Amino acid sequence: MFTTISPSVHYFGSLVALLTTSNPDGSTNITPISSAWSLGDHYVLGLSSHHQGYRNLIRTGEVVLNLPEECMAPAIERISMTTGSDPVPAVKGSSYRTEHDKWAVAGWDPLPGLRTAPQRIAQCPIHIEATLDNSWPLEAGLHAIHVRVQQVHVRDDLALDSSHVDVRTWRPMFYTFRHYFGKGSHLGQNVRAEQRLTAQPSGPSGRGT
Repeated sequence: MFTTISPSVHYFGSLVALLTTSNPDGSTNITPISSAWSLGDHYVLGLSSHHQGYRNLIRTGEVVLNLPEECMAPAIERISMTTGSDPVPAVKGSSYRTEHDKWAVAGWDPLPGLRTAPQRIAQCPIHIEATLDNSWPLEAGLHAIHVRVQQVHVRDDLALDSSHVDVRTWRPMFYTFRHYFGKGSHLGQNVRAEQRLTAQPSGPSGRGT
């Protein structure tokens, strides 16, 4: 049996990303989002035109996707009801406040971008520097933003080699119906997975068969 519902939000489970973009005065704004998906070296981001991050990205053509870990949820919540816009856009309502230094509120430290101008968040173990390719309006001020990856930085303990992240160590954060969740237990792997999480049987030579 099934029940038909009308969810007020449709975040069935998306990776949390912290977008950093350059403000007009040269400072770096932080925008938490959970509408981001990738294909190859492309990302599509869901942003509202009321976000300072959206205006910065469209104006400068540059963004960093900082991917947080599970332990960063409390810090993200401290900036969740802040905006870099001044005054606060009417659509955001009275529950929001303008905050020019989200770094201090969250307790995060900046690192310089290497391929783009926005600063990276030191506490995030993965940084994805990207540039704007295209943007499409959807409805009610929402936009789909297409960016292309320029460079990826991974914390040393997560880098298995020059092209692989240690998925056993990486503890990403997911956003589901406005709740934060961690990765959970390992359930298995696709037949095409390049990285094996279980030991392979050894042949006569001592190597995996």
